Amino acid sequence: MIVPLPLGEPDPVRRLELIAAETAARKNKARPEAGTGIFRFLAGQRLWYRLFPRQQSVNLVLTNVPGPPVPIYLAGARQLVVFPVLPLIGNVTLGVGALSYAQQFNITAVVDRDACPDLDVFAASAQDELRALAAAALVSPGRS
Repeated sequence: MIVPLPLGEPDPVRRLELIAAETAARKNKARPEAGTGIFRFLAGQRLWYRLFPRQQSVNLVLTNVPGPPVPIYLAGARQLVVFPVLPLIGNVTLGVGALSYAQQFNITAVVDRDACPDLDVFAASAQDELRALAAAALVSPGRS
């Protein structure tokens, strides 16, 4: 699913609200299965790859997974931290995973350094955005 990002919105909370609303709307839309109709024909004939050999429709994948809200244990040892890891496949150059676990929220970025050499810019921008959201939440906790 491709979701446009409202980069021109200056308010970080409003930006997040717009992304959440657009994501929810797109999740509720019916989508044809890739294995049916014309898609099956094109895949079977490999015609798609001949017609569009250099098409790159994806360069980022993002996932957020709610993890257990309480600590978990393995052989009596408490799991202290959990970080998500996303494999990079196909044309994906950046994978970002977010995972909550026992009152923690951890984000991991996996990148193809050759295709995306400025990961530090992405990481700094993501940190700035999270700080702005946290500051907005502290200033106005009743905002919806």
